[in-house]
Amino acid sequence: MVALPTLVWAFSSGPDPRSDGGPGGSSAACAQSGCHVGTAVNAGGGKVELQFPDGLTYTPGLKQRIKVVITDATARSYGFQASARLASNEANAQAGRFDVVGTGTFILCQDGRERSASGNCAVATPLEFIEHSPASTVNTFDIDWTPPAAAAGNIRFYVAGNAANSNNSSSGDKIYTANFTLTPKAAGGNPPVITSTNGVTNGASFRPGAVTGAWTTVFGTNLSPSTRDWTGAIDAAGNFPTSLDGVSVTIDGKPAFIYFISPGQLNIQAPDLAGKTGPVAVVVKTPAGESAAYSAIAAKELPGLFTYSLNSKTYPAAVRLDAAVIGPAGVAGVVPAKPGELILFFGTGFGPTNPAVAPGKIFSGAARLVDSVIMRIGGIAVTPDFSGLSSSGLNQFNVTIPSALANGEHAIEMLINSVPIQTGVVLAVQR
Repeated sequence: MVALPTLVWAFSSGPDPRSDGGPGGSSAACAQSGCHVGTAVNAGGGKVELQFPDGLTYTPGLKQRIKVVITDATARSYGFQASARLASNEANAQAGRFDVVGTGTFILCQDGRERSASGNCAVATPLEFIEHSPASTVNTFDIDWTPPAAAAGNIRFYVAGNAANSNNSSSGDKIYTANFTLTPKAAGGNPPVITSTNGVTNGASFRPGAVTGAWTTVFGTNLSPSTRDWTGAIDAAGNFPTSLDGVSVTIDGKPAFIYFISPGQLNIQAPDLAGKTGPVAVVVKTPAGESAAYSAIAAKELPGLFTYSLNSKTYPAAVRLDAAVIGPAGVAGVVPAKPGELILFFGTGFGPTNPAVAPGKIFSGAARLVDSVIMRIGGIAVTPDFSGLSSSGLNQFNVTIPSALANGEHAIEMLINSVPIQTGVVLAVQR
């Protein structure tokens, strides 16, 4: 048997506190049942690691999402336990606060009690341990960690991973441990800057401008101290976040809804601009400060199709009813459209719907566009069976491909109130 602190207990619901490989574990605990046996710690040919979004640094008070990765070619299920401790007192001083992401993890205080989402561990026993519950067939776990509000010196992370064989006993499993030291970032930092030309664009066509409820992209520098999406940030009522890791955006003074953040690009949903057209101010705020106001043009419609590039050509991000992705013949993973087949196209920025759908909240259903779309494929006019929203900010068009189209690639044209989508989008057709 392997003594603490380098063991993880053989419990599918998660190990006891102090099983993370950090200081303060008791070797006497291994006299109890439940130790994993058969392979020495870190001798199983695999590893456990923590992947930090900003390298081995932290910004005081700024939440970051950490990924636990357990690698072992023979494992069939996985578990872990991790802690964050002040380097000045690794045995007993908690560093920051953990939060669970979705399901599959929970948090124990060092006295063995589960910590609630809004609660705290006792002052006398402050250490937190985040761990699996239950064991997972996936070798990765996401956890959120918020550092102390003020710089607290170096912070030491300990993690133990279990690569299990799922034989319903403690034999044959492999335990891996690792530790990482994070240093505080220097105070301050550079404030965000929105790119002066085409800094705020339609999220599909990348044409400059903003439309109520449309997916929108902001380009610039220092836009975020981290890179992540909104996973775990949509609340129980389905409301989208207006801030991620201290990053927020306003358009015409109204908070936008944040889907993705990175230093060079933000993907957001524009708020309700109440029918306003013309110049509107866009401001990005981060922990390092605010950007100068960027003047974007708000419009009733600024349509764009979502696309992908392949072999220097631009194809629509379209699918068949069986969810097969449409693309050129002979390319793995995609299929060409067939004349007479119903194809679903997707875009954003096509304007208001009836019924109206407020941005910033999960929507699932069908809300038709108020205004009509003119569409041509290969110069042949087509009328979509449906044109409208199918989820928040996402326009969907159900289109029967003209039977007269020959094999090849055909230009897609779409207009709404004489405003066109981007040029250069082609549909691959094969009879």
